[in-house]
Amino acid sequence: MTSENSSNYKKIKNVREIIIESIECEPGTEGCTADPDTCPNSPDVCDKKLSMFGYYDETLKGSVEETLSKSLDELTNTFTASAKKWETVIYPALFCFVLLSVYGFYLIFSLTKDISILTHEMVSISRNMNTISKDVHNMNIVMREQSVHIGEMNNHMRNVSISVNQMRYDISTMNSHVSRPMNFMNSFMPW
Repeated sequence: MTSENSSNYKKIKNVREIIIESIECEPGTEGCTADPDTCPNSPDVCDKKLSMFGYYDETLKGSVEETLSKSLDELTNTFTASAKKWETVIYPALFCFVLLSVYGFYLIFSLTKDISILTHEMVSISRNMNTISKDVHNMNIVMREQSVHIGEMNNHMRNVSISVNQMRYDISTMNSHVSRPMNFMNSFMPW
């Protein structure tokens, strides 16, 4: 069964083997086997040579090498010009990116530092607000006591006002009693 399976499968050939099988030697070349590895002739003697693109004639060798050389030179020049254009854009952009990244890091660092300070200050403010709340409560109690005392002072001032009014009345009465005899006395005085 294994012999049947192995006969059903074909051997997979690589690209080089396929190219070599398709090559026929030019008539008149002695000893050419069409296989560069086993050919007794040097490559200069053979009419066809194997390149990366397949076999080609000696007459095409110079033009292919020249075309490849020109193409590679143009590719290199284009790549160099493109790289120089990109260098004028990428290096300044990269420098700006690094500069902005450092500045962004500085801003974030200073922001976290300021937030930390703000948090500590908020704790201190919270303690002070508790103290102020207690002080305002105590001040409210004192103000109630002062309000009571001011009410008592108001009553006392009313009594003082009544007493002063009574004194005014008494002095007025005394004036009316004393002024008549004094008028009589005034007429005897020399001055």
